Amino acid sequence: MSERAPGRTHAAVARGDATRKAILAAAAELFAEFGYHATTLAEVGGRAGVKRPAVLHHFASKEALLFAVLDAHERRFMWVRLSIAEHRGLDGIRQLVQITEFQRENPTRTMLWHMLLAESASPQSPLRARMLDNYEQFRFAITFLLGQAQEDGALRPGVDFAEEANRIIAFFNGMETSWLLDPTVPLMPIVERFLDEAIDRVRAT
Repeated sequence: MSERAPGRTHAAVARGDATRKAILAAAAELFAEFGYHATTLAEVGGRAGVKRPAVLHHFASKEALLFAVLDAHERRFMWVRLSIAEHRGLDGIRQLVQITEFQRENPTRTMLWHMLLAESASPQSPLRARMLDNYEQFRFAITFLLGQAQEDGALRPGVDFAEEANRIIAFFNGMETSWLLDPTVPLMPIVERFLDEAIDRVRAT
């Protein structure tokens, strides 16, 4: 809930919060469907039931709205990160399946993420630095789990942490894209089997 400004009633604050949430929801849907660059603030306002000036009242620019949408996505995803972090080593690698469970249960947000990821490939994208940071965080999390497994004596000698992390990230991105294109793809069994095989590949014998 926003802090109440002097002279504003609780009802006015509530209306403002509701409008802001509607704008965020509309932007997330439109960015997922058409991409950030192809979406206008007027279209966002139209879907949210407000005019363009109302969008700019709540968000100073289109880029500010974009980052607010991504902030909201990452807040919803945070519980997955925290849940995986409760597990150690190879068990944590196996728990990466929770990412897929989240994506499957939130298809619009999965589409949003992949649309923004594709747009961030451009060096001029306002999202590029942030998406690279997310990528590095994911890679660090995987290498950290592998490091724990090594400390526990659970890894075979010679495991290349960076290579395994890149392989897992590439698989997740590819499978999610395949599922978005064809929802009949048995996403969960494929991901579970891949993670089992990845663990078997690095596990000490």
